[in-house]
Amino acid sequence: MKQIRIVAALIVTAVIVSAMASVAFAAPSLPSHGSFVNIGGVPEGSVLVLDVTLKVINDEDSGLAGYWAIDNYNRQIQVWQIPDGSFYAVAKYEGKWQTFAGVPGPGNTGTASKDASGTFHGGYVATFNGTLKADPALSVNGNIGTFDYGGSKADVLKGTYGAGQTGPTNIFSWINTYFTGVSNFSQPNWGWTYNYKGQTWNNYDYGTTGDIVV
Repeated sequence: MKQIRIVAALIVTAVIVSAMASVAFAAPSLPSHGSFVNIGGVPEGSVLVLDVTLKVINDEDSGLAGYWAIDNYNRQIQVWQIPDGSFYAVAKYEGKWQTFAGVPGPGNTGTASKDASGTFHGGYVATFNGTLKADPALSVNGNIGTFDYGGSKADVLKGTYGAGQTGPTNIFSWINTYFTGVSNFSQPNWGWTYNYKGQTWNNYDYGTTGDIVV
């Protein structure tokens, strides 16, 4: 359930950009990575201003009951400036998760009987207003490195949010790195799919289905 951390890390006002309603949309210009990533497509006439990839390690993943796994994944962030001056962003994730015996599954229908790992992928679409920094600390193109989010097995093993879990502690904020004066941040479409053998947990903006109980 990564959208919780995304919105918190950005520290911006989550208000839908009403101006987007009048923008003409072209056919999706991105490779397919799940309909929740490509819904609507990139607005026609937009200019790509940010295209970076990074590796994230030790990111605690949030389920319905608590942080349930440690994630390591590759992430791509692309941002276009729309003709009206606002921005359209697409973030894509691809990686692996690991959970531990005694931890509730992400869908909270059972508890893991052993340590196990699997794969996941997903992402989100976002729109916002702001100003691209003229000289950001990191490159606006290519690989920008590895970021350790500081999650721990000990924290995940606490089992639930109510047991004092703190989650990841060093979250990288691309929007604060590359933009200033951000407002009207809206994340209308997001979703992640997690797999373990024959089990699947789907976590989308419109709800969750399934679970992973190893």
